[in-house]
Amino acid sequence: MNNRLFKIQDLLHKEIANLILKEIKNPLINKSITISGVRLSKDIRNADVFFTTFESDTLKVEQELNRSSSFIKNELSKKLYIKRLPNLKFIYDKTADSGERIENIIKKITKR
Repeated sequence: MNNRLFKIQDLLHKEIANLILKEIKNPLINKSITISGVRLSKDIRNADVFFTTFESDTLKVEQELNRSSSFIKNELSKKLYIKRLPNLKFIYDKTADSGERIENIIKKITKR
């Protein structure tokens, strides 16, 4: 992946996190979401936006974020000067859950 894609990913990560925190009025989304990463396709047409949340119903949060993706993309177009803005797809980041599960397994093993 080239340097340009890394810069765009970083810029999208910061701006999406800022928009979710300040612009979105949905109480399910704006206070409980952390954007953990953005992965762009090579042609910059699609972006997978990974998030974590404290909410127990992660599927509902993911659906709400994907419903508001057109609003987020519209707001990004006002703030960013990029030739092509990617389509956004929000995906729940399961790495924290996996890490916690592995940590619990290790604790069980060391207790024996």
